Amino acid sequence: MPIVKKAPEITTREIRLEEPVNELLEDYARFIESNADHVINAVLKKVLWRDQEYRKWREARRKAQSGPDSAQPTEARGRA
Repeated sequence: MPIVKKAPEITTREIRLEEPVNELLEDYARFIESNADHVINAVLKKVLWRDQEYRKWREARRKAQSGPDSAQPTEARGRA
């Protein structure tokens, strides 16, 4: 297994922010000596994963979309 993981795919998305939120975003990015894109990614990951109802909903959707075979580990498929 590699020590350094592959970088995640980056997607461009246009968003509109309320002016006070934009000011907070830019100010926080300066505070941590980073950029607004990094702050947005980190904040969204943290906030969305803290929402327990969302996590339950997401897991239920994944289970509903997967068939009975996809619940097995890849190595176990096709073995008798």
